[in-house]
Amino acid sequence: MKTRPPAGFALVITLVLLALLVLAVLALSALTKVSSETSLTGVHQARARQNALLALSVGLGELQRHAGDDARLTGMAGLTGIAPLAANSTRHWCGVWRNDGSFVTWLVSGAQPATAALQAGVPALELISNGTVGAATANSEHVIAGKIAVPIAETPGAPGNNAITGYCAYVICDEGVKTSAFSPPPVVVTPPVIYAATTGNAQGRLRDALATYAASTSKVLSYEQLSLLPTPAAALTPSTLQDNFHHTTLTNRLVSGALLPSGCFNVNTTSAIAWRNLLQTYNTAPGATTSLPSATVSARGTTMQNGLAVFSTPGKAANGPFTSTAAFVTYLATLFPITASPSFTQIMTALGPMLTVRSDTFRIRAYGDALNPADAAKVEAVAYCEAIVQRTPDTMPGFGRRFVITSFRWLGPDDI
Repeated sequence: MKTRPPAGFALVITLVLLALLVLAVLALSALTKVSSETSLTGVHQARARQNALLALSVGLGELQRHAGDDARLTGMAGLTGIAPLAANSTRHWCGVWRNDGSFVTWLVSGAQPATAALQAGVPALELISNGTVGAATANSEHVIAGKIAVPIAETPGAPGNNAITGYCAYVICDEGVKTSAFSPPPVVVTPPVIYAATTGNAQGRLRDALATYAASTSKVLSYEQLSLLPTPAAALTPSTLQDNFHHTTLTNRLVSGALLPSGCFNVNTTSAIAWRNLLQTYNTAPGATTSLPSATVSARGTTMQNGLAVFSTPGKAANGPFTSTAAFVTYLATLFPITASPSFTQIMTALGPMLTVRSDTFRIRAYGDALNPADAAKVEAVAYCEAIVQRTPDTMPGFGRRFVITSFRWLGPDDI
């Protein structure tokens, strides 16, 4: 007798195959969606990076246009009377002046033409924040810049109008108003040193690391890489570098003929710690006749910080820079008169060759973001980058001496 297959078996096989087909379609659909979203994320991230590079290029162009000429002066915004306070987020802006002391511009996106503040309606963005200097304090102020819209030509969704695809921002820091941690040859004069009243504080830890591992410092490519150096007592932690960021750089150089010597110092700064470093450098200079006591170094550094931010400072115009080292001597003579020991003439004999009234090394930090095309209030991606820029002896017709990028790196939000 012939056996018949169970009734409905073909239907079960059909349903199983159909279920497998549906699962395959769903898996393919999910894979396609994930791939599409990944691709779209990549597009947003690429656009954010392009906007950050745009900001970097604009900043470099402004630096070349305004500070390329030998007759231009640079300095920090503290010279205009901005006191060292945690809330003063424009004190470390870099300003440019003509050699007669008249103001030119601030090298920051969205800045007002003459006042160290953002233009009305320009949103503020911190480009130097906790990841760079830690919590805001009087010696570690955060630094802001203005976010500028990046438009494109009209789109199908907005005929006749520009569409905002994202924002960008940049801030330029004057590295010449800081002490160089490493001064490779050629050196202008006795290399600058770091003053530390207490061995265990941030300046002391950095000073000890640089002294102990001087042979390895030449291998460091950026200020941030100094954290790779150990110290005699403890690790040179990122927080130590954060505490020193506003008054210490890896190396700043000055154009001098066909050379780029290190060991220079721009006197147009209101950083107490930078001034203490300068006075301590006098103590170590071969031409020093009388050493300054530690208490004097500390007190005079604070005096110089505060004195350069007031209207009645001898040797400089109100809200302006020193236009020459001779003008700076006028101020120095009020602190170290000819009858004092050391006198201003003794200090200038030892340190005069390293002093300048402009800088040739700068740090540009830039930001870019990408907005959602359907919802302009939603930021899809952000990008940060940073470049160290050096003025060179080479000329650029009509724009003074040429600036070149000597190092570049992408940053994450935690680095800011």
